[in-house]
Amino acid sequence: MKWLNLLPIALGLAHASIISFSPPTNPDIIYSLTIPNTTTLSTPGPIYIQITAPTSIQWVGLGQGAQMTGANMFLLYTSSSTKITLSPRSGLGHFEPQYTSNTQITMLPGTGISTINSTTAALTNSSSPSSDNTRTTMTANFRCDNCLTWQDGTGTMNPKDSNFPFIWAYRAGVPINSASMDADISIHDDMGGIQVDLTRAGMPPQPNDTTSPDSSSSSSNTTNPFANYNPLTDSIPAQSPTNPSTTSSPLPNLTKMTHILISHATLMALSFVLFYPLSALLMPLPISLPISKFRLHMPLQIFTMLMTLAGFGCGIYLAYETGQLRTAHPILGIIVVGVLVLFQPAMGWLQHFGYVRTGGRTVWGVCHRWLGRGVIVVGVVNGGIGIHVARGMGMAPVGAVVGYAVVAGVVGGIYLGGLLVAWMVERKRRGVEGERDGRRVENVEGREGGDDDADGEKGGSVEERVG
Repeated sequence: MKWLNLLPIALGLAHASIISFSPPTNPDIIYSLTIPNTTTLSTPGPIYIQITAPTSIQWVGLGQGAQMTGANMFLLYTSSSTKITLSPRSGLGHFEPQYTSNTQITMLPGTGISTINSTTAALTNSSSPSSDNTRTTMTANFRCDNCLTWQDGTGTMNPKDSNFPFIWAYRAGVPINSASMDADISIHDDMGGIQVDLTRAGMPPQPNDTTSPDSSSSSSNTTNPFANYNPLTDSIPAQSPTNPSTTSSPLPNLTKMTHILISHATLMALSFVLFYPLSALLMPLPISLPISKFRLHMPLQIFTMLMTLAGFGCGIYLAYETGQLRTAHPILGIIVVGVLVLFQPAMGWLQHFGYVRTGGRTVWGVCHRWLGRGVIVVGVVNGGIGIHVARGMGMAPVGAVVGYAVVAGVVGGIYLGGLLVAWMVERKRRGVEGERDGRRVENVEGREGGDDDADGEKGGSVEERVG
């Protein structure tokens, strides 16, 4: 009888197959997903997602894709003590994902802040813990109508994919409490990735499901697969135990990445803000040293270049792992280091050999000097761009920004002051030599004039006599 087919729905037994997974480091964070059986790439439809986390987590994120760059992300954080904010964002090559209004999201009932009993995992309607065995939890239940493709089709998700990558991240701390979709977030405490068997997330057609990518139905007549859903008891694993290939390699370790970032910033800042300009200033300064300036300048520059190459390697690794190789900071860094390695040493050697032969400047020396100065300036500016990027990661405190600016300004002032002193000394030296040459000419002319006067025949200067 046909009415028997409706009995499971009426009794709430025709549940969707909802898959879920959690970060290994924080099982209290749970991501759940189900996809209607009618949703396919050829027939686009909605997908349903639930993100739940304790309010002790400052923000939690889920992304479709294998890495931040090009991922379609959802960030969950509190907007107040009783409400949440779900921010759809795009990974566009910046460390902090950017808010996008292109993602079509409908919030479903059950979204908000509630309490969960740590013993029975039963959700209640209270907005604050009522006993020691409860904790406050933020939950986002939502439907996304266009999450099969994103970023103009550069990202896609096939609902029939048995090995689709997701990334996750979270940060613990003081609640953000912002209703802004583009609120700034600090860098995550942990991140990772997982390959999900989407074929396990099936949802049969529902009698009240009027949703489609073009529909504008309200939550009152929208299917909500998370009604009466408990992720601890009602979900199935996102990975098939018979398919071990679904386990993904973890994303880069945060602690390791932090150490590499610090090494990169320290080595590059020391090179371009301190060692390169001070070593370059050694040559024009009017000082006497017990050894040749070149014999001191050359090893200092070689040492600094090796330091630069070490910092450059750290930077390239970071840019590759985070998908930043095509952004401004690494591109400028590659150009600057390329010029330093390929051109500066060769022009320095050519200038030295030319000086040994002629005792003066050569065109190679002029190119070496001015190209070096330009590269140093670009390197310092690029360091500022790098600090801006690190600020977006929440890893560059104000003290680091101020310190970099102060040291760069002081060293820049010393460099310009040294060049000014060298120019003034050189100008004075040329003036003294000019006066000395003039007196020598006058002495010669005087002696010639004296002889003429002695003869009593000719007088005046050489020029006058010639004239």
